[in-house]
Amino acid sequence: MDNVEILKQMKTLREFETYALDESLSGHGKLYFSAGACSKSTPRYNEDAFNRYRIRPRVLRDVSEAQTDCKVLDSSVSCPIGISPVGLHVLAHPEAEPATAKGCCKEECVFILSSSASRSMEEVATEVQSLEGIQPVLWMQTYIHKDRSVTLDIIRKAESLGFSAIVVTVDSPNCGLWRKIMPEDFFQMVPSELAILPSLPRNLEDASVTFEDLKWVVKNSKLPVIAKGILSGDDAKRAVECGVSAVIVSNHGGRLMERVVPTIDVLEEVVDAVSETGTEVYLDGGVRSGCDVFISLALGAKAVFIGRPAIWGLSLAGESGVRKVLQILKDEFLMTMQVAGVQRIEDIQRSMIKRI
Repeated sequence: MDNVEILKQMKTLREFETYALDESLSGHGKLYFSAGACSKSTPRYNEDAFNRYRIRPRVLRDVSEAQTDCKVLDSSVSCPIGISPVGLHVLAHPEAEPATAKGCCKEECVFILSSSASRSMEEVATEVQSLEGIQPVLWMQTYIHKDRSVTLDIIRKAESLGFSAIVVTVDSPNCGLWRKIMPEDFFQMVPSELAILPSLPRNLEDASVTFEDLKWVVKNSKLPVIAKGILSGDDAKRAVECGVSAVIVSNHGGRLMERVVPTIDVLEEVVDAVSETGTEVYLDGGVRSGCDVFISLALGAKAVFIGRPAIWGLSLAGESGVRKVLQILKDEFLMTMQVAGVQRIEDIQRSMIKRI
């Protein structure tokens, strides 16, 4: 059976995960994208935590015209679902980030490009901006590098290439414990798929970074700045005081440290901490169904982002696989809205969720 036929049969993100891990990801890709800190407890917690929430539907509402389109940071999108920054897409598919970005943008979703991408900002921007009839929503991720000129260069390129936001990863004073489970020679192996490694920016992390450095990014960017990696209301407040336009509740996909609090469990706290400022709050980590999207929005998220599921789709069928993953999530989310008695995203309320 060829990939086109396999893709047609995919009905859930779990099916994509199983196929990717068993069939479509290479050895290097499986190691890299499945990596988590030590025992990989945090990625499991992210997913399992959603099972502690239940939806309480409203009945006898007219949901015949329910729709998922909305605005995220003033950009019009088809749904409140986007793709998180993930490095080295070439380990999943030879067409790499351009394929992921095109699939995402054709579904009219937000795509965040990683600064550890296997393709250049210029190549990705050119590919998606050439799509006819589509207004792509591209955000660019960066770290606050030890060499601040590297960060500044990323910001300036993003501004010139038509990206609409800068996403600053703020949770990485070091590279994290995920590398402990990797083979010692993983980053020394250089088959063609890993040839990009020598050219990636070194010293991604800087353990001396503080909120003052986040202020520096805001001051030096013409684009809205989003802080990614927030897990407490206090940190969210401080990030907003630095001038960020949004925050992403994230624990880096569980790659940095074991036993980190699941993102969905701190979402309410973060939302409540910045509610009076009008700051948008997003979430990534553990989203595997349209029901998860609904729960996240009920708890106050403006949008959610997925990482590994997009890679699973990419590994199976490139751009088409990414689109199918997003289509499944959108369809599930729309149907969840209807069964829950919701016509518009703005009607999703916290009272519709019960934590057990």
